[in-house]
This record gives sequence, C-alpha cells and structure tokens, in this order.
Amino acid sequence: MMGEMNTTIGKGIVVTGSIQASEPVLIAGRVNGDVLVAEHDVTVESGAHVEGAVTARTITVRGRSNGRLIARDLVRLHQSASVKADIASPRLALEEGATFNGCVEPAKADAAMRVAAHRVKSETPA
Repeated sequence: MMGEMNTTIGKGIVVTGSIQASEPVLIAGRVNGDVLVAEHDVTVESGAHVEGAVTARTITVRGRSNGRLIARDLVRLHQSASVKADIASPRLALEEGATFNGCVEPAKADAAMRVAAHRVKSETPA
C-alpha cells in the first residue's frame, strides 16, 4: 500500500486565495487566504506565514499565523510560533517561547468545523 499523499507549499511560493485539500498540507511559504483540510493535518513551518483561517484535524504552527485556528483534535504552537488568532479546539499545546495573542474556545470546536465546511460548500460553484 502506498503512503498517504501530502501537499507542500514551498518556501518560495505565495498563494493568494483559499486552499481546500483532502490530504495533509505542509506550508513553508506564504498563504494569503483560508486553508480548509477538515479531515487531515496542517503544519505551518518555521519561516512560513498564513494570513487567514486554518481549519484541520490537527494544526501545528512553527511559523506565523494571523487568523482563526479551528481544529477537531489539537492545535500545537511550537517555540518558534507567532500566532495572532482565536483558537477553537478541544486541546491546545503551547510550548514555552511561543507567542500567542487571542482567545481559546474549546467548547466551540465542533460548531466552528461545521461552519467552515458549510462556507466552503457555499463558495464552491455547482
């Protein structure tokens, strides 16, 4: 059986617009827009920058993220992370040294996931 596919947005890539994926996404570049990967993980690498909402099963941030973080399982902010966002997730792991400015709403994670999925469906042309 082949390994699971991954999408990588490289260091030299800038994406403007929303990203939807049905596989794990690793961001090493810059994304100006929302990232929806409801069934998989999103990783924002050190040096990367996301300007928009991120919705995923698990979100790991080592770089910068400005916008809402919505995770079904866990949001993990590493020491090198700089995050300015509201977080909706049942669990949050914040390493010493990480910069976080925002609020955490553990009880709203399920509702936020449903809203994000609905927004994508309504934006997708039929």
